[in-house]
Amino acid sequence: MYFLFRDQYLWNDVIPDSATFRPNSYAKTEDMFNALISFKKQNGKNLDKYSFLDDGTVAGEIGGVSGGFGMDVNYNELNDLRVVSVYPGSPAYQQGIRRAWRIIAINGDANLAYDGQQVGGSGTNIAKVVKGIYQSSQTILTLQKPDGNSVTVTVNAADFNINPVLYSNILNLSGRKVGYIVFNQFIRLNKAQPYVDPVFDNFISNGITDLVVDLRYNGGGAVETAEYLANLIAPSSVGTDINLMYTDNFNGNLSAHRYSNYMKTRMVPGADYSWGAVFDSWVAFAATPFKKAKTLNLSTVAFIGSGQTASASELLINVLKPYMTVKLVGDVTYGKPVGFIGMTIGKFDMYAVSIWSKNKDGAGDYFDGMIPSDAAVVLSGEKYEDFSKDWGSTDEIYLRRALRALGVSLPAPLMSRTALKEPASSRKLMLRNPMPDVHFKGMIETRENREK
Repeated sequence: MYFLFRDQYLWNDVIPDSATFRPNSYAKTEDMFNALISFKKQNGKNLDKYSFLDDGTVAGEIGGVSGGFGMDVNYNELNDLRVVSVYPGSPAYQQGIRRAWRIIAINGDANLAYDGQQVGGSGTNIAKVVKGIYQSSQTILTLQKPDGNSVTVTVNAADFNINPVLYSNILNLSGRKVGYIVFNQFIRLNKAQPYVDPVFDNFISNGITDLVVDLRYNGGGAVETAEYLANLIAPSSVGTDINLMYTDNFNGNLSAHRYSNYMKTRMVPGADYSWGAVFDSWVAFAATPFKKAKTLNLSTVAFIGSGQTASASELLINVLKPYMTVKLVGDVTYGKPVGFIGMTIGKFDMYAVSIWSKNKDGAGDYFDGMIPSDAAVVLSGEKYEDFSKDWGSTDEIYLRRALRALGVSLPAPLMSRTALKEPASSRKLMLRNPMPDVHFKGMIETRENREK
């Protein structure tokens, strides 16, 4: 693992040689790996918050299959825990659970008030919520629907096929037709395309005038799928195999095809070529051109992002900037312009940063995240999400900001929370996320050999 890591690692110039580092001196592989990713610093802090070891879970999700309840939750207020997203077809979805529903009790326990570090709490309730929603095979939930009625359901964890489109619709506002899609995960293209194509076919057949792409919870995934969405969204002028979408950059050794015998001889599982051949092909085909898909031809697009918007999501936003007007609203994104190729070594899948993607203009230095276009003019009360509003509601804060960024006239707000003034003590919770972020963030190349 040490040699394969050092060969491909983007910042391999900071990694000591094996005699100095002594990889065999570590009792656990995980300890050695964590030591390796701690060498790259920026402003005195570890820059590499990206590389990781996995047990195969990420590969499964990128392949389009996940397990669990298929829902996410977060706090709207100190004592207001909400469902923020549900995968269509998941166990939670099949029980009727939807975004904006309030969770009253978990396994009969109604003591769920936020008690994390932002309020100096012990985190006992937070741990209870995490266990009940993310770490249990069965949970009994009591929920309050938007109409005020309550329901108690038993949710059983199970594997399910990921539908990355959480919601889509066409909003007719002041003579404008606004296509709106909530895209939650970049699974492999062959798994994503059956869900994505009908949405864009509907946008095209109805002649949308504007487009909002909601990536607020999308931590990334397969680059091929990000490319496909870029080709759907980009104006027709990008053409096919004419204009550059992005370029991959590697460490100096990989770019010069210099690496250890481990890289040259280690075969890709199930393939007839080595990892060295994989990176040779990536270096040879480092430039990816646009290949315009379908006929949508807009000059402007608005994206919704947050601190959970990462990697392949940010790549999609970045590659479109040289070719159309790109508006970003929401919160500052995660900041991950780098990616990996998953490499199985023993019981681990190793994801070591090896690729740095930059757009046509050479831009790709957003390690601290992308700043929303409307950051300087955000209205009071519209900085943070309101989880009590469902997808597609023109009352939903981030969607309102996206529509405003596109110059779309908005209906008068009917927001139940207009009385909340900023700053209010409970709203301080919404600085980034009060709930621990349990989801993968990454940009993974699933196409191992570009010559194959």
